[in-house]
Amino acid sequence: MMRRWLLFAPLLLAGCSWLAPDYKRPAMPLPATWPGAAAVVRDDRTWWHSYGDPVLDQIVQTALRDSDDIALAGNRLMQARAQYGYAFANQLPMLSIAGADAYGQFANGRVSALNQSLHFPNKTSNLGFVGGMLTYELDLWGKNASLSNAAKAGVHAGVYAMDAARLSVVAGVAKLYFSLRALDEDVALLKQTAQTQDDLLALVQRQYDVGATDALTLESVRERRDTVHELLPDMEDQRDRAESALAVLIGQSPQGIIQNELPRGRNIGDMTVPEATPSLLPSELLERRPDIAMHEQMLMASNFNIGFARAAYFPSISLASLAGVNNVDIDNLYRATGRAWTLGAAMAAPVLDFGRTESGVRLAKAGKNEQVILYQQSIRSAFKEVRDAILAQKTAADREGDTTSRVASDEHRLHLTTLRLENGYASRIDLLTAQAIVQQARLAQVSARIQRLNASVDLYKATGGGFHVPARQAAVRP
Repeated sequence: MMRRWLLFAPLLLAGCSWLAPDYKRPAMPLPATWPGAAAVVRDDRTWWHSYGDPVLDQIVQTALRDSDDIALAGNRLMQARAQYGYAFANQLPMLSIAGADAYGQFANGRVSALNQSLHFPNKTSNLGFVGGMLTYELDLWGKNASLSNAAKAGVHAGVYAMDAARLSVVAGVAKLYFSLRALDEDVALLKQTAQTQDDLLALVQRQYDVGATDALTLESVRERRDTVHELLPDMEDQRDRAESALAVLIGQSPQGIIQNELPRGRNIGDMTVPEATPSLLPSELLERRPDIAMHEQMLMASNFNIGFARAAYFPSISLASLAGVNNVDIDNLYRATGRAWTLGAAMAAPVLDFGRTESGVRLAKAGKNEQVILYQQSIRSAFKEVRDAILAQKTAADREGDTTSRVASDEHRLHLTTLRLENGYASRIDLLTAQAIVQQARLAQVSARIQRLNASVDLYKATGGGFHVPARQAAVRP
């Protein structure tokens, strides 16, 4: 009966980590509502489809498959799982094979090996043993269990870190893609403006040559023309840099980065800006941010590390069992073969360690305090990002509305100028000037559009991008 209890002892003792403090989530005062507006996000982890650009969807899928940042997060998750597997297996007994063999000459007499008395003459002989060894450390104080639970929390943290990496990469890809499409349109508009300014300068130059205008007017037109031509190379350089950055972020090969052959989708003005739909309460933000969930799991791991450090105050007890056969070979005849087994226990208890264990406990507690600070800091950063995104979205929407009105007004003025020119009441210079004004207004409209799109991405990212911790926990399998 006692032997049966010994067999079940490892299972009964596994998971006992009572020296670790009881975990309590750090409390922080949260606002009841968002000031000025409700933070919103759709419950959809594929939120980038909301912009209605198939090319963006394709680029995001490429990034999710090939991004180095996501690959690194996945590798760290594999390490965490391996560490948990090692820590969990360390709670269970270990069975190994033991063997020994000796060859030599012994004096006449008797040798006792593994409780076997063997007689052999004064001859050269083999003395051997082969068998199995079962070892187990009694986890009475929960040292190994605490280490296993800490590693398990590390696996959960790795899963959430990978979700956070995905969210960060997708948000970065979306913003870079929007910037690339905006710069494409900026370059096209600047080229049109440069051509308009060239035509305008040529007309004013002819007027100056015949004395119809003064030098000050000519120099003013030439200065505007030169300014546009100076902006164009810089704008093209920004576009190329944005394209290269996007190629790196999505994990393209060096050949793809050099060739810069990223596809283009819808124009920046044709993209859909997601409308705010379901409201999100501030208290729900803690369950929607994978980085907050990651920091909480790291905090839980540090809590178990205290239990592991405290276990060093108490003695460690190890059990070992050895069973097998031994043999003495005399004249190549196996006449002295026998079975043997042993069962032993060892205990080691600290007596004087000059503060080593106490320092380990203090170190573990300091590590937990650090994780508390990081967890609270992640919450503060999350609320700041949501608030900033809400304000930025409202400001960008107002600015885009203003620039749209300005473009409409300037285009109406251009239309009237065209009619006046056809009826002889305006000059070619008036028409080119009106065209340049419209082009400048459109540049401002593109700038406002990209700000609004980026603000919507920031809001998706700040509110977790469709992530939900309780649902994610059900799918986590360390």
